[in-house]
Amino acid sequence: MKVNVRSFWRKDPVLFLSGLLALLSLLWVPPDRAYAGYLDFKVLICLFVLMLAVELLREAGWLDVAAQHVLCQAGSRRKLSVLLTAFAFFLSMLVTNDVALLTLVPLTLRVTGDGHDAPLTVRLLVLQTLAANIGSMLTPVGNPQNLYLYAHGSMTWPVFWGAVWPVGLAGGLLLGLLALLGPDRPLPQGPHPPKLSPGAAPLAGLILFAAAVLCVFGVLPAWLLLAGALLIVLPLRPASLARVDYALLLTFAFFFVFVGNVSRIDAVARWLGGMLASPAQVILTGSLASQVISNVPAAILLSGFTTRWAELLRGVNVGGCGTLVASLASLITWRLYSRTASASCERRRFLLVFSGLNALFLAVLLAVALLAPF
Repeated sequence: MKVNVRSFWRKDPVLFLSGLLALLSLLWVPPDRAYAGYLDFKVLICLFVLMLAVELLREAGWLDVAAQHVLCQAGSRRKLSVLLTAFAFFLSMLVTNDVALLTLVPLTLRVTGDGHDAPLTVRLLVLQTLAANIGSMLTPVGNPQNLYLYAHGSMTWPVFWGAVWPVGLAGGLLLGLLALLGPDRPLPQGPHPPKLSPGAAPLAGLILFAAAVLCVFGVLPAWLLLAGALLIVLPLRPASLARVDYALLLTFAFFFVFVGNVSRIDAVARWLGGMLASPAQVILTGSLASQVISNVPAAILLSGFTTRWAELLRGVNVGGCGTLVASLASLITWRLYSRTASASCERRRFLLVFSGLNALFLAVLLAVALLAPF
């Protein structure tokens, strides 16, 4: 049993933590009728359909073609660094930071010989991860915490944009500077772009993606989005349903239960309410909580104790920089790289570079977040 628990923890620590917290919260608040109101089904359905749409596009090769086309244009390490950083930054706005890294990290590892050029590989992967986390904060569908807060808080576009553009701009400029400071040595020819897979799947993916965005903005009802997605995918590509990240959906559900229960414990509610009394406190608490439990769970947890959605949005997005667990996307990069790193010293190099650059970004973006107006 001990081995199984340890294996579960290593495989998905955030899911394990969220499930454990949900179970522990049952000790203070036994199940009752109020539990039915814990789950935000609009958020869960939008996230499910977005992941399904992106999976259809990935299966058709659209994301690989776009990414590898960029890689093939690079003739030097500096140009490759700039292109990959920019591509991760902008791609994450549309397909989420998780999917952007799931697409780009394997391609980067191929270009660098599966990590055999450790300094180049680590530099590229860390910059990509930072770019995906920072770029994704600029759209409501760029990452799960944005999707959740935009829908849960019924935010308008001007409020959302006012919260994220100062830190997004500062992070983008710092990323560009670091990418340009890289070595300018020649790079071996990258892989040739694959062919696109024919069929209706790519069109279905685009339709579902657009429909999910409409649902996020309140144009399309969530139940209609879910019904339409199943009617399209089941006869066309039912296997895609098995490749959706249900662990992420379950993580959300667990934290909904945990937040719902914790908000009903008077002592905890008073303590967290005091921690979120001012705009600056909301930003700081969101950023710091993300360093420990990741920014998606932090957004869900703290949303139960404040209605300062713009400040919370800014705080948890800034909190995506910092520790390795601060963002779920960062764990994806680490997992993919650690499989190829042949020696412990290479993994240590990654952790050192990752921690150093993330500490820099966290300090800079937190200062911007606290000083910039909304």
